[in-house]
Amino acid sequence: MTTLPPLRRQVVVPAGPEVAFDVFTQRIGAWWPLDRFSVYGEKATTAFRDGRLVETGPDGDEAVWGTVLDWEPPRRLRLTWHPGRDAEHASEVEVSFSPVTDALTMVTLEHRGWERLADPSAARDEYRNGWPAVLGGYASSVEARDETSTDPVWLVLSYTPAPGVVRPFEHGGFRGHPAFLEMLRERGVLIAAGPFAASGEGMTVVRLPGPDAVAGLLTSAYEEDSSVTEHVLEIRVRPWDVLVTGSSIP
Repeated sequence: MTTLPPLRRQVVVPAGPEVAFDVFTQRIGAWWPLDRFSVYGEKATTAFRDGRLVETGPDGDEAVWGTVLDWEPPRRLRLTWHPGRDAEHASEVEVSFSPVTDALTMVTLEHRGWERLADPSAARDEYRNGWPAVLGGYASSVEARDETSTDPVWLVLSYTPAPGVVRPFEHGGFRGHPAFLEMLRERGVLIAAGPFAASGEGMTVVRLPGPDAVAGLLTSAYEEDSSVTEHVLEIRVRPWDVLVTGSSIP
């Protein structure tokens, strides 16, 4: 049996982890795009109730989307995932909330367990197209707080080969990655970048001038690097709390 890696998508929301977690869980019915992704359509509602995520149709019918496995506010949520299917064919979704500043949170959604589905690759591709729209609606529903921090923000961009890609550096679609790194260098935010040659993985470290630049960097990393958009590399962005630097780095 082939195990596909988790599908990952990230957004930055203009609030601390407590608010970010609350909006995702307690107010999910207000931002989830039920007109596009639901069992009963846009007139339905959805909410976490009694340890489950439940959609209720306009006639009162219910569909369980998943069962909560871990509930750790404000940092982590994990649940089974089977909208429109029975629980025996459930995948798994985990959402984590990492503070970037007191008023900015990196929200990471990982969707895994594809081998439990009838067509794992097709299901993964479908959700790869769907989760960005869902998380975009979530991010836009979070009310922004005034950001007072002007301190630099460090981020680590970790790269792994996409499913089916054995030698990403030799893949034709990889050419967009050096171009993306050059763009970061020209912006003056690139600190270091390079591969772990034996594994096909890689890492990039950036230093942004302040919190206002984080959302743009995240968008660029997912949407402007063609090695990511063409599914040669998969990416995870993580805030890095840097305590000590060398003499050449201010």
